[in-house]
Amino acid sequence: MEGSGTCGERKSRLNRVTIRDVAELARVSPASVSNYFHKPRKLSEETRQRIQQAVDTLGFVPNDAARTLRTGVNPVIGYIAFELAGATTPEIAAAIEKRVSAEGMYMLMANDTGSEQRERTYLQLFAKQQVSGVIIAPVGNVEDELARMRAFGIASVLSARRAESPAQASVSIDHVAGGKLAAEHLIEQGRKHIGFVSSSLQLKQVADRLNGALSAVHSAPGVKLEVLPVPERTVEAGVACADALAHRPSTERPDALFCANDLLAIGVIQAFVSANVIRVPADIAIVGYDDIEFARSTIVPLTTVRTPHAELGTAVADLLFTEIDALTAGGVHDGSGLSRPQIEFSPELVVRASSVQQ
Repeated sequence: MEGSGTCGERKSRLNRVTIRDVAELARVSPASVSNYFHKPRKLSEETRQRIQQAVDTLGFVPNDAARTLRTGVNPVIGYIAFELAGATTPEIAAAIEKRVSAEGMYMLMANDTGSEQRERTYLQLFAKQQVSGVIIAPVGNVEDELARMRAFGIASVLSARRAESPAQASVSIDHVAGGKLAAEHLIEQGRKHIGFVSSSLQLKQVADRLNGALSAVHSAPGVKLEVLPVPERTVEAGVACADALAHRPSTERPDALFCANDLLAIGVIQAFVSANVIRVPADIAIVGYDDIEFARSTIVPLTTVRTPHAELGTAVADLLFTEIDALTAGGVHDGSGLSRPQIEFSPELVVRASSVQQ
């Protein structure tokens, strides 16, 4: 019973501690304490340390539910991605989380598993929860849903995909340029039959890579491109694709492969080298996409198109907080007639041994 009484006394004591108590002990204003929890970037390091010491001394616990009711600001950000297990998603998500954490807020992640219906279900869930903002790397076109959410005060940014509406903020990569870089490189190596290996051609990011490659092929007389569909963009799918190509007559095989991501390319290289029938790059040159950590350490180092994953994640989060501030200030409503920032990164080609004969 004595322990219960002590716990009850502690709870009572915590409930009596207010922001004003923390401000008085830290010798700052109540507004500075509020900024410490919600907008720490506005405070100096010395001020943050004084407030942290006062919070620890008093055992102050902020009431986020009460704050949301009072200020209309929910400390939660929603993040929806179409492949959380993808090779690039963890790095992007980590950069977003770091930035969200620096704001004293929290990120909830959702995986739509490539389903447009699931994607919309998560958007509806986040709307019901009245999160402050949503970051989404979409499968389908969700801009109408995001516009409706903005009308109710929920900011949004498209990630890794350029918005179609000027009213929708986005941070993307120029995948058309990336696909063109890959195909032009293979053409420069004298390759005439390029295979494009990918799944989900309806996914805009993948379709853009293909369209970029096609633009390079159409400008090169005597060069053709063949689409080689696979069920998923994984190492295993790359291995299966390579096995299928190995069973073709040599005169019917592509002499180059542009894989929609590095995982596929790594699988292809692994299978070709293990079978010791098709030589890389002498028989088939290979280019991947993304420049993931393992691209340079494959048995034949992989030529690939580098995309800035961490930089994209940081830019997405920065832009979302700009959008939240604009909504809070009343500067953005349903987006009608208002242009929002649309940031686009440029990819770069990284040439390694998989595409260039020594």
